[in-house]
Amino acid sequence: MKRSLDFPSSYRSLRGSRGIAIFIIIAALLSPGLLQAQALKKVPFPFSPIGLNCLPWFVAKDARIFEKHGIDFDPVFIGASSALFNAMLSGAADLAGAGGPAVISNILKGGDIIHITAMVPRFTQSIMVKSEIKKPEDMAGRKIGVSRLGTVTHFALQTLIDGHNIKNVTILQMGGQPEAFAGLSRGSVDGAVFSPPYNFQLKKQGYHEIASPSDLAKLTPFITNGIVARRSVAEKDKDTVIKTIKGTAEAIKIIQTDREYTKKVMSKWMPMNDADMVEQSYRFATENYAKEGMIPEAALRGMVKQMVQSNLADPKMASATPLTAYYDNRYVEEVKRSGFFDQLWR
Repeated sequence: MKRSLDFPSSYRSLRGSRGIAIFIIIAALLSPGLLQAQALKKVPFPFSPIGLNCLPWFVAKDARIFEKHGIDFDPVFIGASSALFNAMLSGAADLAGAGGPAVISNILKGGDIIHITAMVPRFTQSIMVKSEIKKPEDMAGRKIGVSRLGTVTHFALQTLIDGHNIKNVTILQMGGQPEAFAGLSRGSVDGAVFSPPYNFQLKKQGYHEIASPSDLAKLTPFITNGIVARRSVAEKDKDTVIKTIKGTAEAIKIIQTDREYTKKVMSKWMPMNDADMVEQSYRFATENYAKEGMIPEAALRGMVKQMVQSNLADPKMASATPLTAYYDNRYVEEVKRSGFFDQLWR
């Protein structure tokens, strides 16, 4: 039913263009939609990659979850962690969807981008190789692709190399998941690191999963993705940080409880025509997101240790930097104390 505005008689008596103009202005100002739009705070949210690791933000955008929290949520894809972090440090964004070794590298280089949540507190990457490569040691002398050096994909590969003491692996920067997929298909690399759904598709095409997320998790703890923020900005704008945590958690709840809607969002943001692959991706999504996102310090300790051993971090600087420099659980803890998570997941 359409709502009508019951204006006082003084408004109804207005005549001519002046009266019409005033009427239009008053009607516009009283419009709930306009009032809501005026109240929304624009929050640019760079993320990477376009895959299941970022699915909660795709769901949040399509379901317009953040609007009820007063936020105009704007997820923007940026391919590499280095570019994403540079955008944040330049002031283009205060929050982002990222994680892993890039946070540690940023702090050790003097930045202030920290983990706010650990939305995916484990490896979700697979190392996919040509079918003739049967075991990790067979990667010796081969060319394996990662997105960029120092990223999650590089860390995953280096973890496997170090864990099995594999020699003479040539690591090539591919740029992103689509580029790595194309490189492996063309034969320019012998393998590459992939997140779902790319690894599912490659399995169907006959490529071999030389290391699964579970295999990598046995070698070292890890944080693949979550909400990161500039510490200096988060302390000044705690309200936006809290709302972003809540909106993300609500999206994860939808993923867990609304299979068909989630599949539609997945197909929109990550075009997949294979029903079996969509189902595999959905099951993977329901098994890997943290309901609260508390950051496990043990994972950061393991990541720093592995980065030092793999020459991805300066040993002296890493030793002199406390683990608390890389994260802040206060915001998730505040949301937890408020009872929000209990109410959401009851």
